[in-house]
Amino acid sequence: MYVARVDGEIDARAAEYVGRVISTAAEEDAAAVVIELDTPGGDLDSTRKMVQAESNADTVPVITYVTPRGARAASAGTFIVMGSDVAAMAPQTRLGAAAPVTAFGQDIPGTLGDKVENDAAAFITGLAQAHGRDEKWAESAVRDAEALDAAAALEMGVVEHVEPDIQAILRAVDGQKVEPKGLTLKTAGATLVQQRPSLGERFGAWVYVVAGLVVFSVLMLGGAVLAARGMRGLRVSTGKEGMIGEIGTVRRRVVGSSGGTVFVHGELWKAIPENADAPALEPDTEVEIVGFRRTAIVVRSIGNESS
Repeated sequence: MYVARVDGEIDARAAEYVGRVISTAAEEDAAAVVIELDTPGGDLDSTRKMVQAESNADTVPVITYVTPRGARAASAGTFIVMGSDVAAMAPQTRLGAAAPVTAFGQDIPGTLGDKVENDAAAFITGLAQAHGRDEKWAESAVRDAEALDAAAALEMGVVEHVEPDIQAILRAVDGQKVEPKGLTLKTAGATLVQQRPSLGERFGAWVYVVAGLVVFSVLMLGGAVLAARGMRGLRVSTGKEGMIGEIGTVRRRVVGSSGGTVFVHGELWKAIPENADAPALEPDTEVEIVGFRRTAIVVRSIGNESS
């Protein structure tokens, strides 16, 4: 059971983060994804990407949970709640007030304002209809900036559950079938795995520019030191080649040309066995990286001789 925490504005970084967590959960056959949500809103493009990630995860149920007490899923957050397979709130939370505005919080004037409002209303009512929620209220959240607290949202059929914590949510939804995906939730007693944002998802692309400059500076300094000492023949491995000989752990069964997945260096990699005819490498098996083939790493079980 994967958990993503969105605490703040809905922007491109938040959309990338949630999309990655949902994609990873699908690859790992996770029981569900829980999006813990506390947001004042955000831009509509990023909101659409996040909702698309929720909707297109055909094999993984997505639960949104507005939490902790006092939190909100305002504006863009309301679309995310409406797009999830299960909508839940903690007591004393709220959602709604989803009327489109400019980046400065002002009404969008004229025909453009009408177009944006009509599009947003159609978007949110379509989500409400697909998940069996109150379409009339969903439209009023966009056109009239209507908002509800948790108790009223439950009573009006805008959300399905109001519970004090995530464990209570998982017990409450266990065994339920969600539409339109047609998936049955198996969440009771599930292990929660908190998926935190990467540096890029937290701080944006500029962090990689800074990191690149730091790495470049270190490499330049290292090169100067090596030259000064007259060192020759020192093998420096970077990039993928530097991973050869590293040890990883099988996450999804690695067998034949179809391969599987291996966790190494804090990431999941597509992996294929060194010998396609060898017995399958089962989950939790430790493997050694021996090479690369296109987008996959080539691995063998530790202790096996090279073929």
